[in-house]
Amino acid sequence: MNILVIYAHPYDGSFCKGILDTIVPKMEKRGANVKVIDLVKMNFDATMRPEDLKATVTKTYTQEVQQEQKNILWADAIVTICPVWFGSVPGFLKAYFDKVFITGFGYDYTGGLLQNKRVFSLFTFGSKDPYLSLANQYKSIEYLWDNIFSMVGFKDIAVKYFTNVPRTTDEVRAKYLIEAIEFVNQIFDKELGEIGQIGAGELLVKLVIEGKLEMPKVKKI
Repeated sequence: MNILVIYAHPYDGSFCKGILDTIVPKMEKRGANVKVIDLVKMNFDATMRPEDLKATVTKTYTQEVQQEQKNILWADAIVTICPVWFGSVPGFLKAYFDKVFITGFGYDYTGGLLQNKRVFSLFTFGSKDPYLSLANQYKSIEYLWDNIFSMVGFKDIAVKYFTNVPRTTDEVRAKYLIEAIEFVNQIFDKELGEIGQIGAGELLVKLVIEGKLEMPKVKKI
């Protein structure tokens, strides 16, 4: 099994780094081929350049994007690790998917082109409930992930949250790391499609493609 880990945190002393250092050896021990992409250290260009957008027609991708598309195609499962800032993922992680999953590679008018893949995402929060629930931060992450990964055809979309990370105790953080291992163990212990989608993204895309659901029209002013 090939697992691509996309790591998105700029600080090596972060709890996200602790998650990374904990789960990678465990996945390798279970027989996986694991490749880690550190978006900060590789200095991934988070700006959508004109040549990136032009590639939706030409299919001529930059060398950086081509390499990441090869990594995506290589992977049976993707694991993402990142903090939640202002109720969303870091901009450079979102930009990675904007550029790599671009039209013509990730999806086209027929639907998602990256079928039978899975994503398992671990998110850390500085805050805790009831604030996170009241601010709809869980929902905002789930809607975003559903839109991205359902659009390109992923079969399983799984998320795991760790809250109040900077202010909690070492005992709780140690428990979180055990939970992180249990979470990624699902890659090995659950069959493809057993976990399923977060929301209705896959169904909505299917209905639009089949002409059974009309996309909302934008009113021009």
